[in-house]
Amino acid sequence: MKYKKLTSFAVNDKNPFIEDILEIEISNRRKMIAGKSSSLIVDREGEVIGEQVFAILEKVDRASFTKVFKRGWLGMFDLSKAAIKVFSYITIASKPNKDRVFFDMKECKEHTGYKTHQPINTGLAELIEKEFIARTDKSYLYYVNPTMFFNGSRAKLVTMYQFDDSPKKIEPNKSGLIE
Repeated sequence: MKYKKLTSFAVNDKNPFIEDILEIEISNRRKMIAGKSSSLIVDREGEVIGEQVFAILEKVDRASFTKVFKRGWLGMFDLSKAAIKVFSYITIASKPNKDRVFFDMKECKEHTGYKTHQPINTGLAELIEKEFIARTDKSYLYYVNPTMFFNGSRAKLVTMYQFDDSPKKIEPNKSGLIE
């Protein structure tokens, strides 16, 4: 990839990727276990009304759980080594249910093993170009593309971004004037 300065990419005042996830499929997954000779539940009249099964609840530490979606997984095959290393740092630095990630250059250098800023900035520029992340007006803050990867529930993120577009009723104040 030909090097591009980070400043050559647009600055965004809101996450440009949010509109891509306004329609997401939400599903629940439960594990139910029943043995070969499971116990039956019988009512007082002797009618079988159910079967005894065991449910397993798996607890997940959300702070260390980032999902990479199909689009992001496929996009990773086109990334350079530097971009993959920087992406790895960004997935670790991302916080649950947040569409922004705080980028700490010193931490990124430690994580990637790079000694200088140049390969990290090259990786960042590539991630922006491939739409994994987007710039904000702060050099240490980037928007993440939740259609590529996300830490937490995208449903919560979409809920956070629901805007009230209903028309506002304008009423006069006590003096009869409309403000």
